[in-house]
Amino acid sequence: MNIKIYGAGLKFMLCNAVKRLYNGEVIFHHSLDHGIYATIISDKIIDETEIKRLKSLMDTMVSQDIPFNKKVVSKQEAYDFFLKKGNVEKALNVLNINNVTISLFEFEGQYNYFYSHDMPKSSSVLPLFDLYYVGPNELVLLYPIDGKLDFAFRKNIYNSFRFYDEWLNKQGLNYVSDVNKIVAEASIRDLIKRNDIMVDNEVYEIAKKVVETGKRIVLIAGPSSSGKTTTSKKMSLYLASLGCKAHAISLDDFFVNRDETPLDKDGKRDYECLESIDLKLFNKDLTELLEGKEVVIPTFNFLLGEKEYKREPLKIDNEDILVIEGLHALNPNLMTIDDTSIIYKVYISPLTPLNVDRHNYVSTTDNRLIRRIVRDYRTRGRSAEASLATWASVRNGEEKYIFPYTDTADSIVNTAYVYELGVLKVYVEPLLYNISMDSEFYYEARRILDNLKSIYAIPSEFVDEDNLLREFIGGSCFEE
Repeated sequence: MNIKIYGAGLKFMLCNAVKRLYNGEVIFHHSLDHGIYATIISDKIIDETEIKRLKSLMDTMVSQDIPFNKKVVSKQEAYDFFLKKGNVEKALNVLNINNVTISLFEFEGQYNYFYSHDMPKSSSVLPLFDLYYVGPNELVLLYPIDGKLDFAFRKNIYNSFRFYDEWLNKQGLNYVSDVNKIVAEASIRDLIKRNDIMVDNEVYEIAKKVVETGKRIVLIAGPSSSGKTTTSKKMSLYLASLGCKAHAISLDDFFVNRDETPLDKDGKRDYECLESIDLKLFNKDLTELLEGKEVVIPTFNFLLGEKEYKREPLKIDNEDILVIEGLHALNPNLMTIDDTSIIYKVYISPLTPLNVDRHNYVSTTDNRLIRRIVRDYRTRGRSAEASLATWASVRNGEEKYIFPYTDTADSIVNTAYVYELGVLKVYVEPLLYNISMDSEFYYEARRILDNLKSIYAIPSEFVDEDNLLREFIGGSCFEE
């Protein structure tokens, strides 16, 4: 069963269990590792003991084989239904969907909408799940990956989401419909500026810490399409503004030549593994730079699949700072230098904090995928279908080589913008519509398109040339 359908069924079960036990409501905020972070709105304090009660009730629901029933209603009926329930944000989202009809789902007499055209047949097919207690009225709903529960509570990621949530609350932004309202009122330029300042300030504060602690190397890691290149360039500028000469270096330029790339278990080239980096050359160049020697840093030609040496030689002084960005920047096996006290580690990712409504959130993974599709088409001439075809491999690489090291970071930067899907929508929709029905990725493309329906388009002319989104849509002042 599709994991998104499985997750939708679990969310519906949890909502009903909370309704039954506490006459309360669940708000689903965002993904957290292999789970969904949620809060319970109730007059009762939900502690660890109550979380166990919830889990027990959900287990009972599974054993009772309760069916999920699909009910197709008119758009007007769905709008009136949610408005009557007080779910104003859901009602507004229904208005923004072009469909004539809406698929509601019924479970134990309760109706809801989970942005899925399907739902599990019954509760009995959802035996594998768990509830992780975070704090009073806070939990993570765990779902299975490859038939098993594998969850790690990543406190740094959790705290980053919380920080962004607090900022959004101060701005009066909780749902997509709130951003849509700002777009419709022609006030989006102001929101873009405010959001940009907030994100950029995080990078600037880290730059100050680096200078104050006398670090010589800043490592910036993050999953695909997190904005590592722009962040490293901005970090270098902020360090320069503080009186430090900084040099940005990309690990991508140290890829082994394509014909030397290691193969995965299926015999395909594994571009995500640490060994896809020429570690010997990287450490040699790094050591020589720190020793004050002159080094020519390679440039990787992605069209030819090999390193080129076209740059001017680089030589650094004792006070200079190296800003090194790449997928594996936090991997402890990357560098062989002995003095790790000179290193400051930064993890970045677009941890999308915006909710579609109280039960559905904007997927961080989908956000990164959309960025990647747009960038790959623009910079490498790759179709959306080709980007979708490699996404599973990219995600597997992230699970193995990036996420395990997030809690080793000294700082985390959330590189998501609350408005960005409105900007990216203009670029990605034509690429996704171009995927034909005979493609194995047709329905995945349509799923993403469906999710974008409730988001208003935003002109890219309002996005500054130093904005991180320019790394994907083009026009960045940092492009060489």
